[in-house]
Amino acid sequence: MAKHLNPLEKEFLIRRYRSNQRISIKDFCESNGITDTSLKKWMKQYDEGGLEGLARADAEIKEVLPEGVDRTEESYKREILKLRIENERLKKSYAVQTNADGEREYVRLKPKSSK
Repeated sequence: MAKHLNPLEKEFLIRRYRSNQRISIKDFCESNGITDTSLKKWMKQYDEGGLEGLARADAEIKEVLPEGVDRTEESYKREILKLRIENERLKKSYAVQTNADGEREYVRLKPKSSK
């Protein structure tokens, strides 16, 4: 019996495949242990319903997102923007620390290169 992937794993595979257009769908699926039919179906479900579209209908957990999360397009855009900013800060070796006043500040982990 085949292993079922959760929606986040499916989304990860879809994003990896779409980010590298030089690889054929057959080679990508073979290297990741999935069928090309499944990947095509997941991409269609993802395009139509997003992350929730990838959730299996017979799964015990029907809600993919945690309780209280706003499911509007604007909230998704804001969350993506926050994650991109955080990702860039991590690339540039910044860490978040709380100062004595309780405010968050970004502190460089390594000294800046003089080159």
